[in-house]
Amino acid sequence: MPRLSRSLFLIAGLLAMLAAMLSAYGFHGLPGKVPEAKLAAWGWATQFQLFHAIGLIIIGFMLASAPASRLLRMAAGLMLAGMVLFPGSIYATTLGAPEALVGLAPLGGSSFMAAWLCTGIAGWRLPGA
Repeated sequence: MPRLSRSLFLIAGLLAMLAAMLSAYGFHGLPGKVPEAKLAAWGWATQFQLFHAIGLIIIGFMLASAPASRLLRMAAGLMLAGMVLFPGSIYATTLGAPEALVGLAPLGGSSFMAAWLCTGIAGWRLPGA
C-alpha cells in the first residue's frame, strides 16, 4: 500500500477520534457556556469533520489503485484544508477567537466541495472502473 494511503488512514483516524472527542465536549462541556447558535454550529462542525475524515479514508483506498493520481492527491489536500478552514474556524470562534475567523468557513466548504469533485473524477478514471 502506498505510503500516502497509510498516512491518510492515520490522519483520518486521528481526525475522526478528535471529532468524537469534540462532539462529546460540545455535548457535555459547552452547554450554558456558549449561546445555542454556537452549540448548533459546533455540532455541525464535528459532523463535517467526521464525514470528511471518512472521505480521507476513501481517498486513501483509491490511491492504492492509482498511487500517481494527481486528482486524488489534490482531493486529499483540499479535504485537509477544508478541515482546518470549516470546522477549525467554527471551533475557534466558539471558544472565543475573533468572530472574523468564521468567515473562513465558506472557504472550507468550498474546499470540501472541490475535494469531492476531484475524488469523483478520479474514481471515474480508476483502472477497471
